[in-house]
Amino acid sequence: MISNPRAGRGGARRALAVERFRELLGEHGVEVEVRNTERAGDATYLAKRAVHAGVGEVIVSGGDGTINEALQGLVGSGVRLAVWPAGTANVLARELRMPFDAAEVAHVCARGRTQRVSIGCAVAGHNGAKRYFMLMAGVGLDASVVQRVRPRLKRRVGEAAFWYAGLGHLAHWEPKEFHVEIEGEIYRATFAAVGKAPRYGGGLAITPRARLDAPEFEICLVDSQSRFRYLRLLSHAMRGGVPENAEKSVRFIRAARLRADGDAFVQADGELIGRLPMSFEVAPETIELVIP
Repeated sequence: MISNPRAGRGGARRALAVERFRELLGEHGVEVEVRNTERAGDATYLAKRAVHAGVGEVIVSGGDGTINEALQGLVGSGVRLAVWPAGTANVLARELRMPFDAAEVAHVCARGRTQRVSIGCAVAGHNGAKRYFMLMAGVGLDASVVQRVRPRLKRRVGEAAFWYAGLGHLAHWEPKEFHVEIEGEIYRATFAAVGKAPRYGGGLAITPRARLDAPEFEICLVDSQSRFRYLRLLSHAMRGGVPENAEKSVRFIRAARLRADGDAFVQADGELIGRLPMSFEVAPETIELVIP
């Protein structure tokens, strides 16, 4: 198990919860070795070590960012991935309907029911570096918000930190236009969401028709300079998503590959991963997730 000791409130209570979870798995006949992350990148390193050691299943206890780090070390290995949610938004856990209670998660892990899902891969245009993602990638506004979220505030108030940073940033945000190429067509946008799952953090439905097990993205492109229009789109996202063809400035496209060029930040699974240019594709590798 790869555990982020700062997940949730962290501290002694977190350490006791992890030990209790290990004991619960032991009661199911599952032996688990716990390894804590200490700094950024540790989850990737620990996942690679587990693969090399011949481990069959890795449990990640933390948020979507810790899961994303571990994913980088697991892709292509055949190792199964289980999640004990303990982060801020826990988007993947909610999508999988994973329980939060330690005893229930231990039961799910011991039973070992799985689902194979496709994943996305972002490829940096300047050096070809790859970053896999399970849920979504975003170009523009949401990536700028991720850049501004303060870790201390995030630990203290959870999801509210993203709302605080997002609404504050939107008040002064100057949208920058970039271009997206999909199947030979060029589109203008000031925001793009590349969805592998229907929801973002906070229950926002940006790509409501995306599916984890589908070998394609639902891509949401917004071409607007109006802050008021973005607030209106936010209200739609809070109520289940923007209906297709309901907004002239919003376009939904299903595709397995796209490229974005311009000057904008990019996030993947809620973690800032760089700037454009960048391409996004459904990876040839899949991953097996433990599910209830």
